[in-house]
Amino acid sequence: MGCGDHWPRCDGEWFPPLDLATLIEISHRWAAALVSALVFAVAVVALRRHRSTPALRNPALLAGFLLVVQVLLGAVTVKLVLPPWVVITHFANAMVLLATLLVIGLRAHPGVPASVAREQRHGDHGLVLATAALGFVVILFGAQVANFDAGLLCLGFPLCNGSALPPEGDLARLHWTHRALALGFLVVLGLLVSRLRRSRTMESARVRRWATIVLGATLAQIAVAAAMILHLLPTGLRALHLLVGTVIWAALVALAFYSARTPLKASESWESGKPSLAADLLTLTKPRIISLLLVTTVAPMFITPAGLPSATLVLWVVVGGYLMAGGANAINMWFDRDIDTRMSRTKLRPIPAGRISPAAGLVFGLGLATLAFAVFWLQVNSLSAWLALGGLLFYVFVYTVWLKRSSPQNIVIGGAAGAFPPLVGWAAVTGGLDLAALYLFAIIFYWTPPHFWALALVKQADYARAGIPMMPVVRGEARTKYEMLVYTLILLPLTVLPFFFGALGPFYAVAAALLGARLLWHCLRVVRERPITPVAWGMYRYSLLYLALLFAAMGVDRNLPFGRQAAPQVILLDHASRQTVVPVSGHVGH
Repeated sequence: MGCGDHWPRCDGEWFPPLDLATLIEISHRWAAALVSALVFAVAVVALRRHRSTPALRNPALLAGFLLVVQVLLGAVTVKLVLPPWVVITHFANAMVLLATLLVIGLRAHPGVPASVAREQRHGDHGLVLATAALGFVVILFGAQVANFDAGLLCLGFPLCNGSALPPEGDLARLHWTHRALALGFLVVLGLLVSRLRRSRTMESARVRRWATIVLGATLAQIAVAAAMILHLLPTGLRALHLLVGTVIWAALVALAFYSARTPLKASESWESGKPSLAADLLTLTKPRIISLLLVTTVAPMFITPAGLPSATLVLWVVVGGYLMAGGANAINMWFDRDIDTRMSRTKLRPIPAGRISPAAGLVFGLGLATLAFAVFWLQVNSLSAWLALGGLLFYVFVYTVWLKRSSPQNIVIGGAAGAFPPLVGWAAVTGGLDLAALYLFAIIFYWTPPHFWALALVKQADYARAGIPMMPVVRGEARTKYEMLVYTLILLPLTVLPFFFGALGPFYAVAAALLGARLLWHCLRVVRERPITPVAWGMYRYSLLYLALLFAAMGVDRNLPFGRQAAPQVILLDHASRQTVVPVSGHVGH
């Protein structure tokens, strides 16, 4: 606030007297003005010289749009006197703008290879993207810690106030969560670097180099964070922490960029011989699918009326949810082993490839399901256990056994199994269900058909060869596209209604509107454009990200204090030992 609440002038002047605070703020504004001119120049050049090159034109136009948003957020930040939620949004938009500019620069560089098709990329590209996404989440949580002044609520390093467990108080837990996410990011990054180092081909060298840069910057960031906490947040170390975090984000963008341009042949040496038994058992659980299911399980836990769940409860729900979903997927692979041999995308799975016997696969799936039920029953509550089991039974018997091979409506009705996770998460925290939980169920129910039919359009030849009556096979592409559009048009207003009912706030409303607009854009491309494969792949991939971000936005909206310091809290325990957080004003006695 070196310029007071004046914008764009500083204290009512263009060139005010300079003390330290004013110098910092006015320098930031002039630097931003210079950046603005350059970004708009890039957009103009892209339109004039590269109008027919979408790879350069589209991100340049996006950068211009993000810049306008950034300027408006800067004005709001000043006028409202630094409300934390605006400052954090301002920072997040800056990181997205930086990533966009980096992509433009990388694409414009001569000699950069073109992006390869999804099915032709190296085997660890998904892990690269997950690592980048987790890195962005860690950065945003760090911004929350800084802007809600939670830096000194978790003293000591690496333990928080001498304990590994979450501390009391929402803001202290926010700091602890940032540390936990940072540790998780380091673990995932270490796994990625380890896997990439197995390759010694020329094509993968650049990916390995950028992954190593990210790892080195992350280790430096941990050292800066430790010094910052142990020295009680000196300004210089806080600035350095932000700088190194930005370097990590830039390196992650470059890593993802080059990873998308590394073909499968560059990673063939990463796997020597046939996969191990452990890898095959992991494949039976379909971990990529489960990652989305866990997001839709955990996010509802943070929007219930019962307040924030404990970290222990979230952990048990994640463990139980993975085991139950993994068991359902393994049983699905056991039952579908005959048709999997006829489909190119499934014939290399462990059971049809003969690496695991059908009986062993079935026993493994049943064992995971049994263990998952026990976890929910003993560590969470009985209702969540029955709901999780209900989702498995619905997926196995209604979808896999009954509808998948008999009706083009298989994914509409049977796909409801994928809508059980939010019910499980809600019941885990509240011990019951209400209309809000069923509303989340409905969102996933209407999201599933356009999501899965996008994949079915790409793989319709596979489904026809296997005799599976998916919509494109039975009713044709035109009817499938029409129904995808209908379901999308039902889904989008459904997702924004919680704002109008007062259940969720403006952050969620804006996120739902923007995410939904992009989903509709993808769907319209599927309806209008040919060839169908690239646009359908684009919608399928985006729909995965769409659902994850939509549910994440719910949790963020309900738990950010949006510009006010969190009130003191009294913790009331009911007879079932579930926490209810009741904010109270004033001082709280012993």
